[in-house]
Amino acid sequence: MKVDDLLLLAQVHRAGSLSAAARLLDCPKATLSRRLSALETAVGARLFVPGASRLTLTELGEQLAERAARHDDDIAETRQWLASREATPQGRLRVSVPAEFAMLVLAESFARFVRRYPRVQLEVDTTPRRVDLFNEPYDVAVRIGRVEEPELVARQYMLLERGLYASPVYLQARPAPQLPADLAEHDFIVLSQAKGMPAVLRNGRQTTEIRPQGPLEVNSIGLALALTRAGGGIGSFPSGMVGTEVAAGLLVPLLPDWQYEPLPVTLLTASRRLMPAKTRAFIDHLFETKPEWAREPLMTLPARPAARGHTPA
Repeated sequence: MKVDDLLLLAQVHRAGSLSAAARLLDCPKATLSRRLSALETAVGARLFVPGASRLTLTELGEQLAERAARHDDDIAETRQWLASREATPQGRLRVSVPAEFAMLVLAESFARFVRRYPRVQLEVDTTPRRVDLFNEPYDVAVRIGRVEEPELVARQYMLLERGLYASPVYLQARPAPQLPADLAEHDFIVLSQAKGMPAVLRNGRQTTEIRPQGPLEVNSIGLALALTRAGGGIGSFPSGMVGTEVAAGLLVPLLPDWQYEPLPVTLLTASRRLMPAKTRAFIDHLFETKPEWAREPLMTLPARPAARGHTPA
């Protein structure tokens, strides 16, 4: 017995005749008759009263049609539910993002997202490690710096233009550097992730290498910012992230013509195909609510070969 034929029995019963059912289903009347005859054979009993002037079900046919109709309604409801889920962002959305970037750049956007889409439960994970989007339950990962996973779908979100800053308190004791070479005489707030690594400053086509060092070492850009404001040394930050401090006089730009290499911020997903509505809405929302200071033209990400059957970045 074929389930499709049972559902067909319910649809014919609801229509009231083979002709009406054929029109509704856009199916030849002869095909319907053949499939209903096959259903009778499978059941081993008559479902229609033979010789009746109009379509008339036997008692067994009525009972079977009513049972099948309940399943047909359930299937229709399930289809509507699936269509609704596709159209309306909902469910749990798990995002991996660096903690300080979430606090200093994305917090307002996250809050606006859940107000905009109240049926989405946004779970923000600030785990510092690089999560595995294929084998862990994450929908989106926000990555700062170079992306090394060619099998992921990557979309550049913004570029972080980084400069050097110090507080007026620090500059009361140390004269502001006039040339990159003067930085060797200054204390930096050193990020543990970059400790001992040379940094390149650019001014147009000119480049110079510096080695930031100082007595304060931290592994948090948020703490580095607080220490820089307090006069602990020179800090390096994306210009847009410290615009408020500069405007308020809490930080002073140093060597404004010299900048670090910009850092790309990338949104990563496991696949672009069959992306849930909640994920698509979240990514679109991030771009719509991007901070004004980050609305610069985006550089093109380098093409990489596809892997695992996924679309390359």
